[in-house]
Amino acid sequence: MTALSDLTIAELAAAYGVIAGIPMLPRSFNTKTKAINRLDSLLSQRGLTIADALQAAGREPVEAPTRTADLEAAVTAIEQTLAAEPPRAVKSRADSKQAQVIAMLRRPQGATITEIAAATGWQAHTVRGVLAGALKKKLGLTVTSEKVEGRGRTYRIAT
Repeated sequence: MTALSDLTIAELAAAYGVIAGIPMLPRSFNTKTKAINRLDSLLSQRGLTIADALQAAGREPVEAPTRTADLEAAVTAIEQTLAAEPPRAVKSRADSKQAQVIAMLRRPQGATITEIAAATGWQAHTVRGVLAGALKKKLGLTVTSEKVEGRGRTYRIAT
């Protein structure tokens, strides 16, 4: 079905003029959105439909195509195929640097930024970004930190 947003501002003004019974020029509306809102308001006041507005604008309403038997059979076949396939498992790479960082943070002693940087080859700011962005925000892990004497600030994944 054609919507009001498919009409040009000139067609919207024409439809408004026909329904309201007064001549309307497209420049009477500042924007297309304003024209749509005013026409929609007029339609609801008068108890009319979008089809009435389309007819007033000189357009014929377009009906949605009906489903044929062939289309129904194809949709049914696709739905059966999808239902028969088992859902794919999410693959995680156990050898990725992110997995290494998570393993280091799950140790009882945790890990410092310097240790993580040495193990991954990242710079310190990248390690901090992974802790805040990938682990906390994306994966939803709770990363805690504490200052350990002789070692500095250590990070751990809370269990």
